[in-house]
This record gives sequence, structure tokens and C-alpha cells, in this order.
Amino acid sequence: MSDKNSMSPAVASLHDEQARQRTGKEDLQTGLEDTFPASDPVSQTSPTTATATTEPAEEQEAEDTPKVDEALAAVRARHDDPETGRAMEEIRALRSELGRITGSAQEMISGSARVAKSEIDSVQNTVIRQVRKHPLQAIGLAALLGYAWGMTR
Repeated sequence: MSDKNSMSPAVASLHDEQARQRTGKEDLQTGLEDTFPASDPVSQTSPTTATATTEPAEEQEAEDTPKVDEALAAVRARHDDPETGRAMEEIRALRSELGRITGSAQEMISGSARVAKSEIDSVQNTVIRQVRKHPLQAIGLAALLGYAWGMTR
């Protein structure tokens, strides 16, 4: 095998990865042989375990309590603030206006759909009347359109 300096970086990386995989299998096999009588095989990775905190739980609770009290006081102050009350009223008014706008938009869409349907029905009735009035012209026009469409394909 040629030396690593003359290999491309991809080939060198492949060889390094293969070497790591071979080493990993050997470590697992060695660990398995060392713990053979045990019921569970060893893992190649070591599990992490939780460690105890250095502060007692009472001290930690005492430190956390003022923070909670401060947060509750801030929330109460915001709730009692007149600016917050005005902002909430504005939000309610905006929601109400949005509901009205949404209802108006739905009515407009519904009305537009009815108008479009009536226009389509009107055009369809006009075509039916014209075909019944001039059947030979309708057949000729249909044949011409079919021929032109067929030529474009």
C-alpha cells in the first residue's frame, strides 16, 4: 500500500474509518471476553449517570422561592397596570373587527360564487339555444375546432 501522503484525502479518511471500526470491534470483543460469565454483554460506550447536586434541597428551594415571588408580583403588576387594561380592550376590539371583516369576506365570496354560477348558466343556455336554432352550423364549427385542436397535438 502506498504511503498516506500520496493518497487523496477521501482515501485516507476511508482507511482511518476502517481502522477505527476494526479497533472498536476488538474493544467490544475484549470486554465481552472479560465479562463472560455475566448475563449482559458490555456496551462499547459508557453510560452516563446523574450526579447529586452540591447544594442541599432546602437551600435550593429557599433560593428559588424569591424568584417565583418576584415573577408573580411582576405578573400582578402588569395585570393591574391601566396601560395593560387599555391594550387588552384594544385587542378585544380588534378581534371583534376581524370577526366582522371575516363575515363580510365570506358573504362576498358566497355572492361572487352565485353570480359566477348564474353567468355560467346563462352562457350554457345561450349555447344550447344557438345549437338548436342552427344545428348544421354547430356541427361544422365543432368539426373545425376538433380538426384544429387535432393538428396542434
